[in-house]
Amino acid sequence: MPKIVDADRQRDEIRNAARVVFAERGVRGTGLAHVAAAAGMGRSSLYHYYPDKDSLLGDLVKEMLDQELAMFRECLRSPEPPIARLENLARACAALFPEWALFGRMILDLRLADVQFLKRTFRALRRELAAVLAEGQENGSFAAELNADVTASLLIGTIDGLLLQYFIDPRALPKPAEIADTLFLTTRRIVEK
Repeated sequence: MPKIVDADRQRDEIRNAARVVFAERGVRGTGLAHVAAAAGMGRSSLYHYYPDKDSLLGDLVKEMLDQELAMFRECLRSPEPPIARLENLARACAALFPEWALFGRMILDLRLADVQFLKRTFRALRRELAAVLAEGQENGSFAAELNADVTASLLIGTIDGLLLQYFIDPRALPKPAEIADTLFLTTRRIVEK
């Protein structure tokens, strides 16, 4: 009787193995043979799920950016006041820095692998954040003269810049909780009246 395999579960296992290998070797230094070995399968079995490296990278990029967008939405769509949502976002992002830094090399390579998907994700992140900023402006808690779209880009750029620094030299930065405090304090000074 042939072995029945849960294709979705197998793809998850392959992506998990790929994350580890890409984090160690970088995207350019990794072939599907490396991923297959890490996943405990032969190359021909891996090709059944991912015919080439680009299809695997595409799934990884989509998964990573979908998770980031979901985290932004969870923080920004809560019923709390806008300033509390921004604080939640700062804390959630900073708390993930150690995990993101483990996969920093892969993240940097992957973010460039699918620029169109990355562009759509950044647009969605900006829309979510700009909506919270606009809500704060409408209720009078944020400065009316702020350009919500530009401020959203500034805050996302700050988070990504901190993540890059944390990846390159984590010892040069304080612990994530302190980063979150400073990030939120800076955000508050930018947006409030």
